[in-house]
Amino acid sequence: MKHLAWLLALFFLIALALRVGVAIRLPSIEWPDEVFETLEPAHHLAYGYGIVTWEFRRGIRSWVFPAFLAGVMRTTDWMGPGSLGYIRAIRIVLSLLSLTTVWFGYAWGKRAGGDAAAIIATGTCAIWYGLVYFAPKAFTEVVAGNLLLPGLYFGMYGDVLPEKKRSFLAGLFCGLAVSLRMQLAPAVAFTAIYFCIPNWRRRGPALAVGLLLPVIVFGLVDAITWSYPFQSYILYLWVNFGERRSLMYGTEPWYWYLTSLWRLLCPMLLLALAGVRRSPFLGWVALIIIVSHSLLAHKEARFLYPVIPTLLTLAALGLIEIATALNRRIKTPVSSKAIVVVSLVFCSFTSGLFASRFYRWGHGSGGLIAMERLSLDPSVCGVGLYRVPWYLTGGYSYLHRNVPIILVTRDSELKPQMPGFNALVTWGTLADPKMGFEATKCWSGTCLYRRPGSCMTSSQYNEINRTLRQTDDRPYPPGR
Repeated sequence: MKHLAWLLALFFLIALALRVGVAIRLPSIEWPDEVFETLEPAHHLAYGYGIVTWEFRRGIRSWVFPAFLAGVMRTTDWMGPGSLGYIRAIRIVLSLLSLTTVWFGYAWGKRAGGDAAAIIATGTCAIWYGLVYFAPKAFTEVVAGNLLLPGLYFGMYGDVLPEKKRSFLAGLFCGLAVSLRMQLAPAVAFTAIYFCIPNWRRRGPALAVGLLLPVIVFGLVDAITWSYPFQSYILYLWVNFGERRSLMYGTEPWYWYLTSLWRLLCPMLLLALAGVRRSPFLGWVALIIIVSHSLLAHKEARFLYPVIPTLLTLAALGLIEIATALNRRIKTPVSSKAIVVVSLVFCSFTSGLFASRFYRWGHGSGGLIAMERLSLDPSVCGVGLYRVPWYLTGGYSYLHRNVPIILVTRDSELKPQMPGFNALVTWGTLADPKMGFEATKCWSGTCLYRRPGSCMTSSQYNEINRTLRQTDDRPYPPGR
């Protein structure tokens, strides 16, 4: 038991180190929402300025998660100069929160398959590249997935707690998950019914209280920050299903998630099918999430983050199921230690192989690094963005300077806009730098130019918030 505790502690440390290390060493933007729908409004709350996207102008986003991030920003900005301190602190906090995936692998694996399954699931969830990549990112679906897992466990296996307390906790975590990500409602409804079927009278009221508590809080926050309770949810449904705005940013066929899961998980998906025999409930939850999301035309890989730890846990159960079946057919059964070691080596190798082929590492890092570098320079009085999408720069949450950001949308605008900024972030190098601008450094194709001196202000400059209001953010691809 002592050795197992040390092994679990090692897995948790490895998981945290991988998540934080990747976030710091390989900054990336999977989708602009992780900055402009979470970090940027959080920066606006914490410091009074930021880029305001159409979602917040129309009131279709909740302020709860940005408020949480704003609190992290204000309490950790002392940890480093510019934006370095609080950006890294947020990565650490989100990575810590994502350790529920590692805990879930152990706790669920142990109850459904024993110690061997628990160790395999824990190790796999600790090092799996998809969890490592998404964990430090400020996506509501990622946080929702991390919170859903304890809800599933307390509802199914939380019998060490009094029945009412375990039902309340199951409802509370599921309620938080569905409040952050309403698309999880079908899966949460299924889990609530499943948990209560054995004893509706004892479990139902406590679970309902836990489930409704965060939902009511989110609704009240909307009433305080917007115009009426649940405004962000109601308007979100109208914008995406009435106006069908989400379809502007890409559609995929109904089977896209199945092919994506096959491409991203492949052998683990087959093992998960084998593991469903030991945990049918977990298989149903994963299937409901996949099917309900498949019905929506706009699809992104990040939307299925909550499915990854459940499938990896099922895969660990599948490995035990296969090993048990093989042991019945051979004269000298393989020991459980050997099964664990071989399984962990296989899962680690598979994760490493898939990670080497994953092309999103460092995607959009140049704009993030450039803005982060400018946050360390007090002489910056304006930043121009030229040939680089503004939604791949990190905005004010990375710049952390209350200075104008000016969009240079056409080549002919570059020279007239230059007096408004003394820092220029551009894709590629300038063939003919003007007005004293000199190259500083380039990162992944994005280059930073600087010039000495001050900046001029003019209503003719394409200040970012004014430009976005005028164009309704048409160049920006929102998600959720």
